[in-house]
Amino acid sequence: MKQIFKTEMKRAMSGKGMVLSMLIGTVLGIAHVIREIIPAYRANLTNFYNEFPILSPHSATETWMAGSPSNLEGFIFFLILPILASLPFGTSYFEDCKEGVIKNIYMRTKREDYLKAKYAAAFLSGGIAVLVPLIFNLMCSLVLLPNLAPLSTMGDNILTPLMLFYKIFFTHPMIYTTFFLVLQFLMAGIWACVCLSVSFLSDYKIVVLIFPFFVQLILHVICTITNHIDYSSVYWVQPGHGIVAWWIPVVSMGIGIPVTFFVFMKKGAKEDVF
Repeated sequence: MKQIFKTEMKRAMSGKGMVLSMLIGTVLGIAHVIREIIPAYRANLTNFYNEFPILSPHSATETWMAGSPSNLEGFIFFLILPILASLPFGTSYFEDCKEGVIKNIYMRTKREDYLKAKYAAAFLSGGIAVLVPLIFNLMCSLVLLPNLAPLSTMGDNILTPLMLFYKIFFTHPMIYTTFFLVLQFLMAGIWACVCLSVSFLSDYKIVVLIFPFFVQLILHVICTITNHIDYSSVYWVQPGHGIVAWWIPVVSMGIGIPVTFFVFMKKGAKEDVF
């Protein structure tokens, strides 16, 4: 299984889907740097904060793309996150079946090993594709802005004492941000595997690719119209928005990972590719 996993990871990391996903994410990150971070940097250089000492200069952990839920680039990025995560390798099983590659693979390796390697490669590549542009944007913010402790009264964030780990955010913002980067990696991996697990539902690649996006979009709309926006995965994965209850990420991952793995392995084991 080790060899087939290496092969699948190489395909995922060097494919056009990975390049396209990172390109889209990086363009959004650069747009945010131009529209938000650079103006914040220039504002910090003025004497504005000397005249109004009650205000705090813009900080890196509040100004980066996920530091505040109010910026346009961040909203677009997390709205299309399922697509960004699925582009590298989410449709690879569908492509292998359509192109007949899977027949040659099954002649050289066990079906179960191939499916497990495929799942792991899709999960990891999806997480990497999403995480790299976010880290790039965060690094730009750290280069241009000070890493100050956020203020609970005048900050760009909307965190309240009801949010999970809010005390860590106001005392050690980078630890808090790192925790959310891990969450974003895991959720991206889950969305990539949702794409993988629905490879059997359609004869059209585009349907398989955008299926996770529409799942998140529908859930987001439901959360919005029922006034439960805090439960939308578009927002709770952003450190600037925060998590209102510990069970939200636990349930999302506790259901997402085992369900997608079970469906993909079960369907893949029964799929007639010959």
